[in-house]
Amino acid sequence: MELYRPLSAEEYRQIESMEFKGFPARSAGQPLFTALLSHEGASGIARHMRIEKQAEHKVYVVGFLVEDAYIRQFPVQNTDQPERRALWIPAEEIEILNQHLVGKIRMLDCFTIDRAEGDIFFA
Repeated sequence: MELYRPLSAEEYRQIESMEFKGFPARSAGQPLFTALLSHEGASGIARHMRIEKQAEHKVYVVGFLVEDAYIRQFPVQNTDQPERRALWIPAEEIEILNQHLVGKIRMLDCFTIDRAEGDIFFA
């Protein structure tokens, strides 16, 4: 299954340092890893994502493939909003998710954000 995720510049650098082979562990207070089912939905969220004022003002959208047999255990969330349909993966599953990635994580979009207001969709 192909999934998509908006990323802060900091998270993108962490993935880059892992050679695009996996996602970093979630920080304390981040119980879920959210992956969207649509590129358009992830891009829409990225364009309106809240970032900290002192953070680099870039937001990325990545795409990645995950083995179907593994990812199907997670129910689809936000079913009433097609562009925001997502899978919520518990933070403690990130290492297991990384083991089920097919190929490398790909950067699809990069947006410059010039404000610190908007949706809090990803921390």
